[in-house]
Amino acid sequence: MPRSSYAYRPTRPTAAAPLSRCRALLVIDNRPLQHAAWSEFHAARKRSEKAARDLQRHEETDTPAYTAWLHGAFGRLVTDLRELHAEVIRKSRDIDNAQFMAAMSGRSVKKIWREHKEYEADPEAYERDHPPEPEEPRRSGGPAPDHTRPDHAFGDEDDGDDDFFRGLFGDDEPEDGGYGNRPGVARARQQAAATAEARDVYRRLVQHLHPDRGGEWTRARERLWHEVQQAWAARDADWLARLEIDWETANDTLSPTSSLSRLQRAIAELHAARRDTERRLREYRRSAAWRFTLSEKKRPQLQRRLERDLNDDLDSLQRQLAYLNATIAAWEEPTPSARRRKK
Repeated sequence: MPRSSYAYRPTRPTAAAPLSRCRALLVIDNRPLQHAAWSEFHAARKRSEKAARDLQRHEETDTPAYTAWLHGAFGRLVTDLRELHAEVIRKSRDIDNAQFMAAMSGRSVKKIWREHKEYEADPEAYERDHPPEPEEPRRSGGPAPDHTRPDHAFGDEDDGDDDFFRGLFGDDEPEDGGYGNRPGVARARQQAAATAEARDVYRRLVQHLHPDRGGEWTRARERLWHEVQQAWAARDADWLARLEIDWETANDTLSPTSSLSRLQRAIAELHAARRDTERRLREYRRSAAWRFTLSEKKRPQLQRRLERDLNDDLDSLQRQLAYLNATIAAWEEPTPSARRRKK
């Protein structure tokens, strides 16, 4: 077989030519993102301003007008309700304290109530006739006994329920139930965080607005200064953040050319302020004072409904007072031994 004139010869791989080193400059244009953030900022600001106007109208216009109308239409009924409610609160607190002391000491609740009435009639005479018992020796490390008040001196602390007319005057406080199983700890942490945030914003605003910082002291600046003081007194971080944004926008500190991070932070602050305002508005919408000055045609219907509700509240308080008076009368009824001594 004839040999082919072509012979396979393996070739060695040739070394690749070295790549030339080059540098490229990548330019990122943030202007489209800034313009989009500026548009979003304006939309968020409009929504926040609308909510703030609604809140201001309710608190400064509708609520005072509703309160004045309520006292004019139901003056005597409102006064009776207030006095009756105060009496129910006072007597129910005294009864609860007497029952608690009886349960803790094992003594008769009638005797504790009698001592309370004697002390209430003449504290000096009671303390003179009933000197305090000598202190028992205290174990090391144990708390010192509190003898500043006798057991028969019932507490008169405000338990938070004395203002029966919050809802009546359109000042309902939002219900608080979102703090888990440890409300005191969670509430304290939330309040501390809000106070720290409010303090930071307040300091920045004071640096900008204080008269010693210079600049023209205009009426708008004075009005903003007083509003800042009100927001700080309320420790309202969202309110202070909204005021800071208003100042920056009015003084061209915040503009379409501001950094993207600052615009995004301003948008987040506006959303937070709007959410807080709308939460308060949701509570106010349930009150009778909501849009009171804008619904004069519905005034007769509102008056009939309120008169019915106030009379129902009056009947309920009267029933509660009758029950409390019956309980007190049973405690103050003389015992069989006391009746025999009188005979």
